[in-house]
Amino acid sequence: MQKYFLLAAAGIAIAAPAAARDGSGYIGVDGGILFPKSQHINGSVNFTDPLVTDITDQRVATVKFKKGYDVDLNAGYDFGMFRVEGELGYKKANNKSLRFDPTFLTALGTGSGNTVTDATFDLNGHSSVLSGMVNALLDVGGDSGFGASFGGGFGRARVKSLGDSDSAWAWQLIAGVRTAISPNIDAGLKYRYFRTGKLDFSDDVAFVGTGTGSGGTVFLDAGNHFSSHSLLASLTYNFGSAQEAAPPPPPPPPPPPPVEPPATQTCPDGSVILATSACPAAPPPPPPPPPPVERGERGK
Repeated sequence: MQKYFLLAAAGIAIAAPAAARDGSGYIGVDGGILFPKSQHINGSVNFTDPLVTDITDQRVATVKFKKGYDVDLNAGYDFGMFRVEGELGYKKANNKSLRFDPTFLTALGTGSGNTVTDATFDLNGHSSVLSGMVNALLDVGGDSGFGASFGGGFGRARVKSLGDSDSAWAWQLIAGVRTAISPNIDAGLKYRYFRTGKLDFSDDVAFVGTGTGSGGTVFLDAGNHFSSHSLLASLTYNFGSAQEAAPPPPPPPPPPPPVEPPATQTCPDGSVILATSACPAAPPPPPPPPPPVERGERGK
């Protein structure tokens, strides 16, 4: 399930921008289904009768859980490319089945003279986890539409299970997708894998023998990890509202068409003028030269 959810989240993130509000704080709540992983139990038996052989420590049972619920409250700050947040979470699931190794039950019944079944042991009906985590998440996308986050967290958890409680360090992996449903509110879907460090759960069950059987004590130890998968719906309020990207400026107007030169004409005197103008009048011709003067002869 983890692999397919991560692939789906990556596909949505690539296809669209995100809804995170860069440079602002936020507060959110998550809630959904918890899928706890099975827990193994080790056990041993000390009989009071020295003639009855004790049962050495070994894996004797497996506890399976029903689907439970997982809720948390988180608050943080969005730096743009990544977010840092604090998270307070609570998980709870009821026991589904408690199955003991038939060999262990037979040995215990033979030594004690009792009829021993799975129902003989009551190891509490549920498990719960209270955790405080610090998460670092990588954001993919912008400030509006769809988006995704990937990351993990580290913190401390207190686990109650099998009639006992213990605290341990814990870590988690987170992947989520979300979309803006208003300028300040995001709704989303989140996957979480959660795991604690080693826990020390133990329970001692005293019994009495029947007939020739021996009394004694059963020591049970579930010293292992609590781990789970969760699928959560999330709702986040952002103190900075999403800003729509400014539309691109309109394209510049096309250049004006080129201006054609006006029509011209060439006058008889060789000048070039507009076709709509009149050529200048031709100058009058020069006057004719005067006639030659006749001269008379002398001495005639």
